[in-house]
Amino acid sequence: MPVTLCANFVFTNISMNSKSIHSLSEFLLHAGTDYRIFDLGRGVFPVRSQDFLDIENGKACPPCPRQQHAWYAVVFWQTQHQAQRYIWFVKFPLDEQGLLIQASRNHFLQIIVDALGNQIAGEQGSDDLPDNPYTFVPSQQLMAQFSAIARHTLNDPKSEALEQAKQYLQSPAIIDWQKLPVQAIADLAVGIDESQAAHIINHFGQFSAPFLDTLFSSLESVSLPHNLNTFFIEQLLESAADASQQAKTLGLLRALSTPEFNPEINQAINTLFDKITKPDMDLLSVIAGRHDAQLDTLAAQRFLEAAAIADAQGAFQHELFIGLFTDLVQIPRLRRTLLTLARAHQNNPVMQAPLSALFDKAG
Repeated sequence: MPVTLCANFVFTNISMNSKSIHSLSEFLLHAGTDYRIFDLGRGVFPVRSQDFLDIENGKACPPCPRQQHAWYAVVFWQTQHQAQRYIWFVKFPLDEQGLLIQASRNHFLQIIVDALGNQIAGEQGSDDLPDNPYTFVPSQQLMAQFSAIARHTLNDPKSEALEQAKQYLQSPAIIDWQKLPVQAIADLAVGIDESQAAHIINHFGQFSAPFLDTLFSSLESVSLPHNLNTFFIEQLLESAADASQQAKTLGLLRALSTPEFNPEINQAINTLFDKITKPDMDLLSVIAGRHDAQLDTLAAQRFLEAAAIADAQGAFQHELFIGLFTDLVQIPRLRRTLLTLARAHQNNPVMQAPLSALFDKAG
């Protein structure tokens, strides 16, 4: 999906340069657009405009960084009724303290302004931004999640196939799941209520594996009804005991993702560490990517021990452990916990070697 400049209808009425504009927020406001920001780092979550401005200006750390970057979708449109939406998918590198590197943001602004100037001058025939290191293309599943959540937030129309997806929940033996678009399942997930959750529980064993996998992914950024949350935890602990059901285990873990600490999910993750004697990279990646909110001191310690075990068993030469630690330590609410654990467990037989390698690499 191209990242659209949209200068032809919305930006040509303003005269600006990158030195007079100091943030993306300011650029969009001066351009006369309305806009919404969504954090795509570890799920899809709306961001308040002031919070995004503070992040841009280095006054606050991005709350959900991933791979030492902050990931955002910027949705903007003309301030008129039913105006078409346009999107920038952007990522910016972070410094060692977890703050956005403003020079990168400024460089992206320069790219926008230069492209705008070229288009107004007739030197650029496309509305697309030139290739640059700050824009990215989401995966199909992430795009569906984002589209569903953005349209729900902005009260835009849902997928035309949404009703068919609802019917599949009620009658999986009658409706052909292969005719359900990914977007319809994502829209279904965003609006899920206790009644639909009951259908999932009642017909869980009848759903096709591909449908469930898409549903699990679509629920990653959704607050689950209590009955479904409880049911998924039960299914998670049951499947975790069977190595042949790892795909189901990982899917349920994704579906149970929540940005807030949840005692039941926290306990379930600790139980996973009890049940799984050979943790692997996939399991640890899902926990790190979707359950950072559940990593209190105890769970974080057990996670690091599991990462050290998986690293040794997989002969990753400490790169797996270092990669997971480096990713998680940039999450503001985890930073102090992880640094404290790293210092306290330098002589822990399980973590001693990877922590030594981590400290050596950090210099």
